[in-house]
Amino acid sequence: MTTGEIRLRIDIISGKDLAPKDRNGLSDPYVVVDVGDSVHQTHVVPKSLNPQWDDWFEHKIELDNVPSTVHFICWDKDMFGKDYMGEAHFKLDDNWEAGHIGYSDPLNKPINLPLQNFSKTNELVTGYLVVKVGLIDPENQFLEVKEWRDIWKRIRQLKVSGSPSASHTDYDQSVQGSRTKEDFKSSVDLLGLTFLEIVSAQDLPPEKNASRTGIDMDPFVVVSFSKQTFRTRVIPNSLNPLWKERLYFAVKNVESNYSVKFTVYDWDKFTNNDLIATVSVPIQSLIQMASSSTPRPKDAEDDMIPITLDLELKTSQKYDVFPKLFIKTRFVPYALLRIQFWHALSKVYDSDENGVLNYVELTTMLNSIGSSLSQATIEKFFTSRRKNPRTDELTFDELAASLEAHLKESEKKTNRPADKNGEEQDNEHIIYIKDCPICKKPELGKLPESEIITHIAICASTDWANVDKFLVGDFVTESQAQRKWLAKVITKVGYGGYKIGANNANIIVQDRTTGELVEEKMPTYIRLGIRLLYKGVKPSSGIEGNATRRLLESLSYKQGKKFDDPASIRDIKPFIDFHKLSVDEILDPLDSFKNFNEFFYRKLKPGARKFDSPNDPRVLVSPADCRMMAFPTIDEATKLWIKGRNFSLETLLGDAAAAQTFAGGSLGIFRLAPQDYHRFHFPVDGTLSEPKPIAGAYYTVNPMAIRSELDVYGENKRTISYINSRQFGNVAFVAIGAMMVGSIVLTSKPHSEVKRFDEHGYFAFGGSTVVLLFQKGRMKWDVDILANSEQSLETLVRVGMGVGRATS
Repeated sequence: MTTGEIRLRIDIISGKDLAPKDRNGLSDPYVVVDVGDSVHQTHVVPKSLNPQWDDWFEHKIELDNVPSTVHFICWDKDMFGKDYMGEAHFKLDDNWEAGHIGYSDPLNKPINLPLQNFSKTNELVTGYLVVKVGLIDPENQFLEVKEWRDIWKRIRQLKVSGSPSASHTDYDQSVQGSRTKEDFKSSVDLLGLTFLEIVSAQDLPPEKNASRTGIDMDPFVVVSFSKQTFRTRVIPNSLNPLWKERLYFAVKNVESNYSVKFTVYDWDKFTNNDLIATVSVPIQSLIQMASSSTPRPKDAEDDMIPITLDLELKTSQKYDVFPKLFIKTRFVPYALLRIQFWHALSKVYDSDENGVLNYVELTTMLNSIGSSLSQATIEKFFTSRRKNPRTDELTFDELAASLEAHLKESEKKTNRPADKNGEEQDNEHIIYIKDCPICKKPELGKLPESEIITHIAICASTDWANVDKFLVGDFVTESQAQRKWLAKVITKVGYGGYKIGANNANIIVQDRTTGELVEEKMPTYIRLGIRLLYKGVKPSSGIEGNATRRLLESLSYKQGKKFDDPASIRDIKPFIDFHKLSVDEILDPLDSFKNFNEFFYRKLKPGARKFDSPNDPRVLVSPADCRMMAFPTIDEATKLWIKGRNFSLETLLGDAAAAQTFAGGSLGIFRLAPQDYHRFHFPVDGTLSEPKPIAGAYYTVNPMAIRSELDVYGENKRTISYINSRQFGNVAFVAIGAMMVGSIVLTSKPHSEVKRFDEHGYFAFGGSTVVLLFQKGRMKWDVDILANSEQSLETLVRVGMGVGRATS
């Protein structure tokens, strides 16, 4: 029976009949393997639809985090990014049902895993992966089939109590993308970045094993430069090992006379590892050899030149062999590093892939890195080159030059006062992030902007596809497992200052139950687009443009269609985890929902929401779980909150006569965020009218949008109902769709008697809003809600909570 640690051995052997992604009808495929909390990656096989990887990884099984599935994602490596080629899941229990669990079990053979498209896109996906997965015990390689079954059964059943054990400390499974946690505190003395690939070794000495019956050589390589050290994985029983592992490190000017040392060791289970051979190379020599291969930014990818190094044996007299180490190298000067970063980032946002960025693409790109550049500054990037920001475009080189020039200029300036809107309290910033989204280094925000960009450029430079880590996501679905960190990045990127009532995209609300001020978790499509769509963009050229309107309609339609797809059920659990939703209050079991939308407009268990004053029909109750604003008059609402130039009751209701009924009356705004319970209920008792649907746009109802010049309420898709109430008079109930809301569905019956807290309908996926209108003098809002509204602070309330009273 085993006494040591158990590891999961994963072999990625090959791919067959993969989809062509490049213009030459081929692909450059590699595989990302996600198991437990670790991610591994194979090397890239260039120009092949039937790649042979023969890579393997080991994953230590921790008893408090036993994996159930190994997730394989196949990508095509592009110059600056990657194309999706499909993914597959190896479910351990299902595939090990026959009991052949041990890796060395002769009946545990490689299997074909068909690639599938889980990306919700129309990407062509074909072929399959050949993989092998099994358990190994490094200290006991001769376990029987029954023993492995018992071990796996115990692992699956064992519950670990108490706090988790300390994480296993070891070298990275793969050198690729790894480096020491160097601060790079100053880029002033940074010479550049050196990339190395440890490819293989040849003719290592044939050391005999203890019994003198065979060869005992399990080599690995240690690479050292200055204060940085890297180690490859161990290749068992080989005199000609193949590693194909990558590393990179920064080279400072003061280190330009240092050498890179390569040392080959023989791994030993019981004693110290044995030194086999070594070689040192001056870093200047590597830089000079690599200089000829340094690519221009637009071509930067994998132009590494091969180098053969003669290894010096520790005991050269003992063996008549001449071992060699084969490496590849590339050097990127500091001056080119950031240019490459800007090129890579620009390519991500070049939506039409024409090699240039228009104003919309550029603004979206800057928003993704937390930029606070004003419209005037962004327009200057165009006008300084005699280009029109509304009609012309910038090349990647022009943009990189403009951004670098702005950086140099801004670092010379001191802080300046806030603008007339009170939003910016310091200089405009090209980038603002607190932590690095790639290496997770904290407190980057304390560094100068140029240092932040340098740091991220260094982190991203091993794989320029990393720049899409600024493309933050709402849900961390299984198909996005290679980008798990995305759910965290949304809290890292800031827009504007934190200030109650400030006109920025950080939504701060007060929870009425606890009194606490909380920052709302915003969906990505709002957070990334909010400044582009609503801040400082002229109506004639921005949000009211037909192109933008069509884009939002298309996004809403497509999102609704995706969440009606049965495959969208995989988004439910991550959505719950991201927003920390209470599952206990949901009426139906999670596995009963046929798609994400059914979950989105889920019903709650009876008693999940408290109904205030059920016996007093003079109490107005909130129609939804929402963030609300209330105003005694519509004039007050337009002064403090609704800034749309064309907002009026007539445009909101689509009826001049109905608008006159509510002239001088009160108004309440109840905004539902995507994480809220999305069914809405009647706030008063009365008789319900026939509903009146009005077609419209799909602008976000984010507070920043409501306080822009756009008339969101009067232009968005909406459905209007009237309730004739004995206590409150005629009440208008306006259900307004928003960005990503596919539909507004009423479940009530027209011309029926309705009661407070009865269900009226629901919104499909997205944010949305209910607006209530009351006739003049018929009601009063609760004092605390009015006080918050006067400060432009939304109040977080729940459906059924009392928010006002009738005056009669």
